[in-house]
Amino acid sequence: MSSNQVLALLALLPLGVVGFVAYVLIRYTPVIGRIFEEKPVFFPLRVDPAPDGEEVAFKTSDGLELVGTYFPCRTAERLGVIVFCHEFLGNRWSALPYADYLRDEGFDLFSFDFRNHGNSDSEDGYEPFQWVCGRETRDLRAALNYLRSRPDRDPAGFGLFGVSRGGGTAICVAADEPDVWAVAADGAFPTRGTMLAYIIRWAEIYVGRWFIWRYMPIAMFAFVGWVGRLRSQWRLKRVFPDIERAASRLSPRPLFMVHGQKDAYINQDIARALFDSARPPKSFWLVPGAKHNRCRELCPEEYRDRITAFFRQAAPRGARSDLRSADLDGRAVEQLAGHA
Repeated sequence: MSSNQVLALLALLPLGVVGFVAYVLIRYTPVIGRIFEEKPVFFPLRVDPAPDGEEVAFKTSDGLELVGTYFPCRTAERLGVIVFCHEFLGNRWSALPYADYLRDEGFDLFSFDFRNHGNSDSEDGYEPFQWVCGRETRDLRAALNYLRSRPDRDPAGFGLFGVSRGGGTAICVAADEPDVWAVAADGAFPTRGTMLAYIIRWAEIYVGRWFIWRYMPIAMFAFVGWVGRLRSQWRLKRVFPDIERAASRLSPRPLFMVHGQKDAYINQDIARALFDSARPPKSFWLVPGAKHNRCRELCPEEYRDRITAFFRQAAPRGARSDLRSADLDGRAVEQLAGHA
């Protein structure tokens, strides 16, 4: 092969790369869109309403009315206010089995129905999915604004406690709200990380051509996933926030993540990747044998003790001890004591 032929091939190489990328995007972006546009088979927790809360309503920035319930603490003095964010397809009453005991520890508890859930208004043309989008973050910000307007508002701010999609929403909003002093999330999952994990898991099935997917660099998978996410955002008329980036901005507010070891929707590697994106102080509890959103049911007493210790330790008026959160094998992950 002559030098001219070599130069000609080198000149065509960028065109070949561009053509390959274009082929992958055209062929597989619609497949990736299914990750965002299909709902899993999911059975949310159903709980009977409690009579001892104050029923309230408040407006979002786009004019919807959301409904919530404010539960005062059962102690003489208030340590803080905890805002509960329910899971996809759930409602505000699921706060009771997850967090009602915090009222015995000195915390007021506020729970509300996200739009298109429970008794809150439904937005015309909006179909909620399991993914956090701008609607959910808007709703939580509206809830915090309402709490700031109450005569009994707590000037110290709020702790956030969210389950699954509610956990991701709590992380996203807390990153931009300086008066959020702590976040606990059970079953939370990232957008980018979950998407990439699903793409890699299903690549062999959908691609078929082993020489394409087996030697595809991770960066290429991530790029195709990014384009697929943009396509779904346009089709669904919503934005999926970057939860990993939000988690990285929480510090110095503490983060406590709880996750089930046998979560079939979000495996522990995905959850740990989200945890790794956050900076200290933080702690991670992997619950042996627990499936998605089932950690509390599997070990209720330990669940209560860990959540209580986290919020008492993090609260501005709480009793901060030297308690350490332990990982599955008993090793200390991060020490929260001394957090200001």
